[in-house]
Amino acid sequence: MLVKLYIYQKSDGLFLYQDIGNPDSVISDLGDDKDFTLTAPPDNTKQYRWLDGAWV
Repeated sequence: MLVKLYIYQKSDGLFLYQDIGNPDSVISDLGDDKDFTLTAPPDNTKQYRWLDGAWV
């Protein structure tokens, strides 16, 4: 099974990139300074941040 994860910086919530792959592999590749969500940013018109469970 493949999943699409949206990776953001833990310190400020800044969206970094999306990754697709086996959940265990994708999550294990994250460093301590990154986290993920399954929710995509709304669009590419601005730099989004993950804050309190939503992209702002």
